[in-house]
Amino acid sequence: MLVFKLKHILYLFFAPILLASCTKVLDTTSELYVSDAGAIVDKKSASAAVIGAYSTLGANAYQGNTFRYVVNLSGDNVKWVGNTPTNREFWVHDIFATNTRVLELWGGIYKTINLTNHIIQVVPTINDVTYTQTNRNNHRGEAFFIRAYSYFDLARIWGKVPIQLKPTTSVQSALANVEIEKVYEQIERDLDSAIALLPTTVNRNRANLYTAKALKARLYLYLENWQKAEANATEVINNTTDFKLVAPYSAFYTTKNTTESVFEIAYTVNNKNTWATNWFASNVTGGRRELLPTDDLIALLKDPAKGGDRSALLLTISGVTYGNMNFKIATGDDQVFAIRLAELYLIRAEARAKQNNTDGGLSDLNAIRSRAKVPTIVSVNDATDLFNKIQDERRLELAFESHRWFDLIRTKTAQTQLKIADAYKLRFPLPKQDILSNPLLTQNEGYN
Repeated sequence: MLVFKLKHILYLFFAPILLASCTKVLDTTSELYVSDAGAIVDKKSASAAVIGAYSTLGANAYQGNTFRYVVNLSGDNVKWVGNTPTNREFWVHDIFATNTRVLELWGGIYKTINLTNHIIQVVPTINDVTYTQTNRNNHRGEAFFIRAYSYFDLARIWGKVPIQLKPTTSVQSALANVEIEKVYEQIERDLDSAIALLPTTVNRNRANLYTAKALKARLYLYLENWQKAEANATEVINNTTDFKLVAPYSAFYTTKNTTESVFEIAYTVNNKNTWATNWFASNVTGGRRELLPTDDLIALLKDPAKGGDRSALLLTISGVTYGNMNFKIATGDDQVFAIRLAELYLIRAEARAKQNNTDGGLSDLNAIRSRAKVPTIVSVNDATDLFNKIQDERRLELAFESHRWFDLIRTKTAQTQLKIADAYKLRFPLPKQDILSNPLLTQNEGYN
């Protein structure tokens, strides 16, 4: 059984890469179980637990690499040029339940969730006079947000997943997977709890009221609750003291923690992610070059009328065009843009288009286009025309930020755009290991 010791949280903060490397991919028991709930005993250890939750969120098994690798490769902005069959499965949309990337990501997300479960459950019971109610509220609010963020990724990738809301310690805690609607309901409840507890003070590397509102806007976009998507996006956009689009386009990723960032997962030279190593060849930056931008994306980004300043996402070396953001030198300390303001504008634009507010939606779309220095759109034929233009803009504006695969699925264009014959392949298989170890789990349709 893979055991994640909560007492090692401080270690995890300083070495999330080691956390990812310790995943026992051949272990035949579920990744849903952790132990040692007694490690959170006072204010100091509770603070360390929260840092540990951010660390597992940003670990290479999750946002530091694996999530971004498999999700970006599944869309049409990134192509696979490597030689590892396990990774190729995502590019050709033929994923096996034994795929070790699937197992790693599943385990990485549930580790994050279980750590937040410890914080949510234990913090109210801590007997420490120095641990103020404000501190407790902040810590639990952050845990609710991280748990919601994690379940949102689970639901988008797998659909039906187990909802575990308490720290798990044994196989007796095994749960069945539930319908995706139930998962989304839980995410909404967690975000409501986070909003009630979190401060309004903005810290771009930690959850606050605005990160929760922003994630709620994204959730309602997926749920097609257009009014609520617009309202939550507006609350963030209207906070012009803390949030502004920055120009030129490259400014938001060449400088950390700009006003563009709503929630940014931070790394340092002592706490690196390995995402960049997948892009660049060993003779360029010591990478292994498994990913490159697709030819059609390159053409769009290089078109001044479409890509504009976003052509800065591309870097050509010795005739090879690489793609990414601020790690054009693969240092591993580049940040993950989990939520940024441009996405909120595009969420609101889409929500307005769906409510036939074409003027409002076009205004939001043009705010993004203007910043990218591409021509603004004077008028659209109708709401459908506007919606299609917004999707085109999302593809370029958020090119390597792990949205494209999900956008194609939620707009019901994935099968046509990606030439996927079987609809079941729009969901990943649950890891075979967990199916074997938990008799209550059912595999996604189409997979063995």
